[in-house]
Amino acid sequence: MHDIRLTRDEQTVPGNVLVITPMGKKILRNDDEFDFDWHFQDVISPVVTEAGMTPVRADSVYGPANVLDVVWRGIQQAEVCIVDFSCRTPNVAMEYMAAKLIGKRMIYLAQHADDIPSDVRGLRHIPYTPLYADMARMRAELRQQLEAVRLEPAQEMALIPLATGGVTPARAQVVSVSADFAVVRAADGTLGVLSGEDVDWSRIVTDMTRFCTVGEWLDGAFEMLPAGGTKYTLLSGQQNPWRQLEATHPVGHTFTGTVHSVRQVGVFVRISGSVNGLVPRSSLPAGTELTPGSQVEVTVLSVESRRRRVTLALAQGRAQGRGRPVVPFPSSGATSAGASPGVALHERLEGEVVKIAPEGQGGYVLLRVPDRERPVFLHCSAMSGQLRHDLNHGGIELGEILDLEVSSINLHQDKVCVRDVEPKDEDGPEDLPQAA
Repeated sequence: MHDIRLTRDEQTVPGNVLVITPMGKKILRNDDEFDFDWHFQDVISPVVTEAGMTPVRADSVYGPANVLDVVWRGIQQAEVCIVDFSCRTPNVAMEYMAAKLIGKRMIYLAQHADDIPSDVRGLRHIPYTPLYADMARMRAELRQQLEAVRLEPAQEMALIPLATGGVTPARAQVVSVSADFAVVRAADGTLGVLSGEDVDWSRIVTDMTRFCTVGEWLDGAFEMLPAGGTKYTLLSGQQNPWRQLEATHPVGHTFTGTVHSVRQVGVFVRISGSVNGLVPRSSLPAGTELTPGSQVEVTVLSVESRRRRVTLALAQGRAQGRGRPVVPFPSSGATSAGASPGVALHERLEGEVVKIAPEGQGGYVLLRVPDRERPVFLHCSAMSGQLRHDLNHGGIELGEILDLEVSSINLHQDKVCVRDVEPKDEDGPEDLPQAA
């Protein structure tokens, strides 16, 4: 470990859970073989995902060839660490001490109390065995501890501050990208993390792989955080419009706006700057005719700054100007078994939420889409991590519009399954004031 300096130079990635565990198959005390890779994939990862967090293991963390450097990066980025002391693996003990060094919040597992190193015994841990009942109990307790430990105050080692402090404009190259964030590196070697919240004030990018690619250069800045550490952002120097918007456009406020675009999901009305509000198509009165440039009087139904979403309602009889009619979602046109499903495989479309069943009650959402009488089915396993978190924490509402892709069609049962996807920027990113 002589070639790795345990100096903190990476910020925490919210939601990351680093699982520090033995790798591969190991022999237990009773001489049975246990597959820790299976344990991570099929037991721990689903629990972490159900808690609305992202499971990470060292072999999935971006980094150079040096394994220790990769592990150190993963430890720094973790919001919580799960440490499995089973089989007394030396690497696990070393990684535990590194996480302890910078004050990471941790949850401990062990198949036997004696597996915990003697100098740290007495730690409260979750015991488990390969038996089904013990594994089920461990899953339940792990879920509870994950939810509890996130509420504990973090007391971590601060990152190395930038020499200039404040904001440092810098062109940086994308060196790694996942759905949740991109890792960038400046010409001087400075590394930073760019999240979907630091790309565009008008929306949140829910899949960074659709925004940038490895090798691409970005013009942004490294920015000091109030609690210490740095992040990379493309919004430096731009005023956050949502703070003022909450004050100037509270719920119930009625104003006259200009239609920016008309799409299948509904009508986008410019509110302020690059922020648009959405009048859902399902709420439009029959026969309403709008076109970009029309003046409309609308009322604010909700402002969700965290999700960068504004929902509006059209004041009836207040529209001015004419254009092509806005066609409402069909209410008829049944499809029987063996008939056309009304959609095509891999088709992109928007759906209106008509039923919500969190995990434990089915784990799915039903959505109404054009050209179908029966709703389509979106299972939690086909949702992005953020949407799955919203499903289980009341973050999805009836009438909400989601962007979807058809993943399977069963003509005999007239069943269409979908997955949620990043909204298409058909009219440019300014058309998307929010992202689920």
